[in-house]
Amino acid sequence: MMLVAVVVVLLSAIVITPIAVGVMAVRKVRWRTRAQRHGLRTEGRCIRVETVRRSGGGYATSTRRYFLFEFITHEGRQVRFEDAAPNTTVPGDVLTVSYLPEYPERATVALPGDRTAQRELGCLLVFLGFALVIALVVAGVMAGVLSLFAAGA
Repeated sequence: MMLVAVVVVLLSAIVITPIAVGVMAVRKVRWRTRAQRHGLRTEGRCIRVETVRRSGGGYATSTRRYFLFEFITHEGRQVRFEDAAPNTTVPGDVLTVSYLPEYPERATVALPGDRTAQRELGCLLVFLGFALVIALVVAGVMAGVLSLFAAGA
C-alpha cells in the first residue's frame, strides 16, 4: 500500500511539473506583451552589464549576459530593472523602456519588432508538450506495473 502512495505522488509530480512550467512561461510572455502593447514608454539607460560564464561537469561552457536598466517614470520615480537586451548593449546606452504604471519595476526594453518572447514561448511549449506526453506514457506504464503487482499479491 505504501508503494502505491509513493508511485501516485511520483506520477503526479511527473505530470504536474511540465504543466506548471508552461503556465509560468505563458504568464511571463503575456506580461511582457501587455507592457509592450499597452504600457507607457520612456527612455531608459543601461547602467550595468554582467557576463556570467558557466563550465564544468563535462558540458560546454555557456555564457549569459545580464543587463540592468534605469529609467524615470512619468510620475518622476526612479526605477531599476533587469531585462534582456541586444548583446551590443553597453553601459550608457539609451533604449526605449515600456512599463505599466501600476508595476513600473516590471518594465521591459521595447525593441521594435522584437518577437523573442513569443519564439521562446513557442519552443518551450513544444518541449513541454513532448515532456507531458512522455510523462503520461511513463505514468501509464507504471500504473500497469502496479496493477500487475497488485494482482499478484
